[in-house]
Amino acid sequence: MLSNARVFAQQKSATDVKKILIIEDNQFLRTTTADILQLAGYEVIEAENGRQGVERAQLERPDMIICDVEMPELDGYGVLHYLSNDPQTAMIPFIFLTSRDGSEEMRRGMTSGADDYLIKPFSEADLLATINVRLKKSAILQREYGRAPQRLSEFISDASEQQGIPGLDLGDRPRRYNSGQVLFGEGDPTNHVYYVASGVVKILRTDSYGKELIIELCKAGDFFGHMDVLKGLEFGSAAEVLEDAEVHLIPRKTFLDLMHRNRDVAMRFIRLLAGEVTQNQERLLALAYASVRERTAQAILDLQARFEASDSKPELSREDLAGVVGTAKESLIRALSDFKSDGWVSLEGKNVVIQDEAALKRFAGR
Repeated sequence: MLSNARVFAQQKSATDVKKILIIEDNQFLRTTTADILQLAGYEVIEAENGRQGVERAQLERPDMIICDVEMPELDGYGVLHYLSNDPQTAMIPFIFLTSRDGSEEMRRGMTSGADDYLIKPFSEADLLATINVRLKKSAILQREYGRAPQRLSEFISDASEQQGIPGLDLGDRPRRYNSGQVLFGEGDPTNHVYYVASGVVKILRTDSYGKELIIELCKAGDFFGHMDVLKGLEFGSAAEVLEDAEVHLIPRKTFLDLMHRNRDVAMRFIRLLAGEVTQNQERLLALAYASVRERTAQAILDLQARFEASDSKPELSREDLAGVVGTAKESLIRALSDFKSDGWVSLEGKNVVIQDEAALKRFAGR
């Protein structure tokens, strides 16, 4: 009769070979575990202590890490801490090996960010089954989803299924909102995270002088409200529909469950949003140190880039555009008139159409 490892190996193709790092100070257990995994068709890397394990993980980038809890120099919790804080290794599935059979030990391991645990001594079947399940879940969560509504829906659906969270599906019918409707105001409780299926929503913040500034324009494929939900109980900005929109509302508790139950899910979601956060920071920093005319040029270029792939660009009133620039309406109009005279833009109703992008970029310092 074939062993579990041999049967498992026969079911795998050559392209399925995964690399597994075993961090274990007990040489007999480390070697025995490595033999089982190699027989099952895995490539195996070994480390005899925690510090060596961290080094091997950062160098080799394995597909999975199996790590003992109690080790000299650096224990399993220390290894997990180091690797979880390294973006290159944070997404690697992590399984603890422990000789302690107790709910407290299990809870500590899982809350530290481990994906699973095995109690020593473990059987060959338990080892292979645990590895197989965790690799499958990791493959689902690390797929390239993108930001299109249907792809984000797949990500959230897959992540929710893995974590047993019901009721989170972007495939549900979104709510329709008309232009001018307010979704939430500054200081309102953070009951939902919002996802734009169509239309445009503007995010507003009031400065110390009572002036409303538009800090973001959200189009189809954008989340908003998520940062406030993660930070606290009240929104630090307001959201108002600029152009008729369809918006999905994700309940606060469901969103937080999704983020907190699994570090891989949280990191994957953060990666989906990381680009927009960086762009917003760069845009706000540029606006803070530029003149009104420079800020106007930057805002016009940013709006064109942001909505370049959209079917239509939002029609911003002069008040809204001034809110994006962070200036008075009168100052904005003077800047636009200058740009029109220079032949850089044309004004067609509410729309500002770029005529000389190169000149506008030079003036904006790009």
